[in-house]
Amino acid sequence: MANIINQGQLGGGFRHYSGLLPAIYMSGDPFHASVRPFHVAATNAAAIFRGDIVTFADSTHGVQGGGDLPGNISAPSTSVVIGNGGGSGLGNASIAPNVARWAPGDTTGVIAGVVVGFGPITLYMAKNGFQYIPASTEAWVWVETDPEVEMYATVPTVPGTAFNLLLNSGIDVMANAGQQSTRFGVSGVSLNSATIATTSTLPLRILSSGEQIGNDPTAAGFVAKVTFNKTRHYRGTAAFTAD
Repeated sequence: MANIINQGQLGGGFRHYSGLLPAIYMSGDPFHASVRPFHVAATNAAAIFRGDIVTFADSTHGVQGGGDLPGNISAPSTSVVIGNGGGSGLGNASIAPNVARWAPGDTTGVIAGVVVGFGPITLYMAKNGFQYIPASTEAWVWVETDPEVEMYATVPTVPGTAFNLLLNSGIDVMANAGQQSTRFGVSGVSLNSATIATTSTLPLRILSSGEQIGNDPTAAGFVAKVTFNKTRHYRGTAAFTAD
């Protein structure tokens, strides 16, 4: 059977890799969100897209610290690309913590959540038409921080063990840089079936194959529903991190 909801190796309707797509909360309440703004430092090393997991930046993940929201920073520097066209320069009235893009295989980063948008939008970004955050660009992201949000993601390779025997296991992601969409700002991240295990450091927990008609867990390119592993999430039991 070919998946009809997305494009897999066996064909079917096209569904581009799209990172993590928040669907609902474990409480069943679809009417609220825990979205917070975070800062991306001008020297961030990796581009960031909607659907990417991000971690709190610390001494080993990204650029440690935080940054003012756009209205507080001064005019752009001549040496770095800054996300604002000039602000009030009044100082640290609204510092947001730095985040860095999740790197597959990370066993120590503290997860902030999944990127769901970019902003507070700035004059610089609006004038340049950014749909994502390029590397080496200061910007701000909206992050869904609820540790109980349920999300969909593509599984491009069928696991070696029957999927129904893997539910509630942990899983990591693959970056898939070639699948990122700079035009639409959509992540290329997918779930890495080779990492499925009961290891406590994995970032995500498998819940189910979701409720999408035509989704076939025995065919490449199916969709799984996942949530964050709370031992890695800052609102779960993850260790403190000094920003």
